[in-house]
Amino acid sequence: MGREEYTGNNMHRRTGRQAGGRAANQTAGRTTNQSAYSPVRARQIARRRRQQRKRRRQMMAALAVVVLLAGGGAFGFRQASLQKHRQEYAEQGIAALDSQNYEQAVTDFNAAIDLNHGKIGSFESQMLLYRAETEYRSEDYQAALATYETLYGKDEQNETYRTGLALCLLETGDYDRALTLGVIPGQIYNRMAKDQINAGNYDEALATIETGLSEAGADDEGRKELTFNQAVAWEYKGDYKKALEILEDYDQKYTAEGNAARELAFLRTRQGNN
Repeated sequence: MGREEYTGNNMHRRTGRQAGGRAANQTAGRTTNQSAYSPVRARQIARRRRQQRKRRRQMMAALAVVVLLAGGGAFGFRQASLQKHRQEYAEQGIAALDSQNYEQAVTDFNAAIDLNHGKIGSFESQMLLYRAETEYRSEDYQAALATYETLYGKDEQNETYRTGLALCLLETGDYDRALTLGVIPGQIYNRMAKDQINAGNYDEALATIETGLSEAGADDEGRKELTFNQAVAWEYKGDYKKALEILEDYDQKYTAEGNAARELAFLRTRQGNN
């Protein structure tokens, strides 16, 4: 009995130790497995999250490209349509101008300009220049003046704008400002001299003509008219000989025609009577 009991207790003790050892080993195994599992698992989760974020960024970038392309296509279509309509109005306006249908030409040029909603680029400036020419040809000098003022305000160094503005100022009688623009001085001084001749101020007219001839360039269209009106002023003063000399010089340079030819013939007759 004692042996059996001992054996039993011994077995019990062995069994307990074995069980305790297995339990300890299982616990250690679990601890070891958990310790090995946690960092790996964490890295896997972190990697998946990075991949998900990368995919989301790629999807957003692709979507942005699609939106941009769609918007760019729409913008390009609008620009092409706008350009087409502007060109149509421009061509219609030029055709109307050539046929002297000035009212229609102004309407078409305005339509071309208005398509850009008040913005003035190179195309609009060209249309404004056509409109100014149309207004000037139709003798609507105030309207032409306003249009040239707009162009001049955009580019004061543009000689075409300055010349157009000066011509309009000439027609509206603002000679002083026209002279400040530094273009067509011969034409401006000639208009001033004509006004003085018509007012009977011949000496003032001759002084104005002298100034005009000194300031006008060789290719200034005003030189021809200044020379003719110089002869007229001397004729009105009663100095037919001086007037004839000037007109004969005029005839050599420009060939007397129209009023100049008639004046020349008259002065030669007066000279013969002397």
